[in-house]
Amino acid sequence: MFRSQKDYRTFLAILMTYALDLVGFSIVFPVLAPLLLNTELHFFTPETVVTTRTTVLGFLFAVFGIAQFFGAPLIGALADHFGRYKLFLITVGLSIFGYILMAWSVYAQSIDGLFLGRILTGLCSGNFSLAQSATADLTDAKHRSRAFGILLGVGGLGFVAGPWVGGKLANPEWLHGSGAFLFAAAAALINLVILIFFFTETSKPKTAHVKVNLLSTFKDIALVFHQKKLRIILTAYLLFSIGWAFFLIFSPTFLVQKFSLGSDKIGDIFAYMALNWFFVSMFLNKELSGKFSLRALILAGTLIGSIGVGLFLWPDQLWPYWIIIPIALLGGALAWVNIGAILSLKASENMQGRALGAGGSMWSIGQILAPLVAGPLAGWNIYAPLFLGAVIILVTFFYFLFSYKESGDVVTY
Repeated sequence: MFRSQKDYRTFLAILMTYALDLVGFSIVFPVLAPLLLNTELHFFTPETVVTTRTTVLGFLFAVFGIAQFFGAPLIGALADHFGRYKLFLITVGLSIFGYILMAWSVYAQSIDGLFLGRILTGLCSGNFSLAQSATADLTDAKHRSRAFGILLGVGGLGFVAGPWVGGKLANPEWLHGSGAFLFAAAAALINLVILIFFFTETSKPKTAHVKVNLLSTFKDIALVFHQKKLRIILTAYLLFSIGWAFFLIFSPTFLVQKFSLGSDKIGDIFAYMALNWFFVSMFLNKELSGKFSLRALILAGTLIGSIGVGLFLWPDQLWPYWIIIPIALLGGALAWVNIGAILSLKASENMQGRALGAGGSMWSIGQILAPLVAGPLAGWNIYAPLFLGAVIILVTFFYFLFSYKESGDVVTY
């Protein structure tokens, strides 16, 4: 698959970078809600109402998405000009500082510090596009799909590990719960060392003056939306991303509010969710996509996902969630993977980069809008964010059912 041992070592460094990046990304999910909703800690004054706490929690998640939305195209443009290696070192190095800042903020119980840390780590979270670009540099067209599959698989393991580790290390009795972010900083430091010793530049830096346009993302989205079929797919992607973000981001808050769970137990539940997501997206989807059209899989995913998220509201005990979670994650993973696949399939050769970039932007917008709405809703009614998420995912099902008519697109492996 690779031309030399040097390329192989570089690819291993890319895999480690992406996996550890996703550990840092997912480690926050079981951590932030128990910290901010704990009235014995001093992020807020004791009399601060739940609505204020959940609203601030929503903003903490949203600022990461906002920073990511604008940071990813900036990092991509700079990497094309200066090379992947320098941008990897800069983003990973800054993320170390971001995680240390968040660890200090948890220890000092500083909301302002948490916001600064989330913004900084969000700006540096463009490593996935860097990892994809570097992997493409190393492989020819024949082997690229396989290499991307390995990249996503290893990244999925990082996404599984993050919540479990974060939940175990976020015990408020130890350094006020800052252990999860200290671990993330240590992982990023190891990542930096691996890059220094094993990564070899994969692209030739350009000598022309670099042009960075923070509005280029909006221009690319507008260009892709001019094509009707792509517009339908992207609209479905946006709707699904918003609905799924209600579930993904605020299910920990719901569990804290309903069952008074701590970070440890939420970490176990979130790791179970991530394992289900990993299994469906990496293995089950491969079997199903050879037998059913992408349209059918998207419709099945959005319908099942809506039902699963709706069922999440029902139990008054914890044990049913071990049955409900696989239902929700089956739907969510099927929808997410296959909307991305059909977007790539329907985009022309010269539109691939813009179309997939626009799809990523839809996902980022979902991660921004959902927590801004879900935060106040969770303070008003603990069931409201997940109920709204289930409704929006169901709307995605009906929108795609009536708007996208094609029934072909069976993918073979």
